Amino acid sequence: MLDFWSSWCPPCRVEAPILSQVYREYDGYPVEFIGIAIWDDAQAIGSFANEFAVPYPLVVDAKGRVALDYGVSGIPEKFFIDETGALQRSFVGPMSPEALRNILNEMLDHE
Repeated sequence: MLDFWSSWCPPCRVEAPILSQVYREYDGYPVEFIGIAIWDDAQAIGSFANEFAVPYPLVVDAKGRVALDYGVSGIPEKFFIDETGALQRSFVGPMSPEALRNILNEMLDHE
């Protein structure tokens, strides 16, 4: 799952503990999260990662080029990509733990 977010985005801050929690729940499963911070700076991203104990990799898209390539329309926005690299789902806005688990479980069931 690719999550496009920014440290200054209030919905991203609300969602951060949910993503961290669900990521930990799927430890041992073939699931990976990558957070892509857009239009942000390294210091703010580091502070965000520490504040929310983010357990998955975070990368910086300072100029938003990757976000543009994916067609990001708002943040947070998530892209669910299967093991072949095919986009399966996308979701704009913060997700509930249940919605996130449902999508992950659906994708795992189709492996």
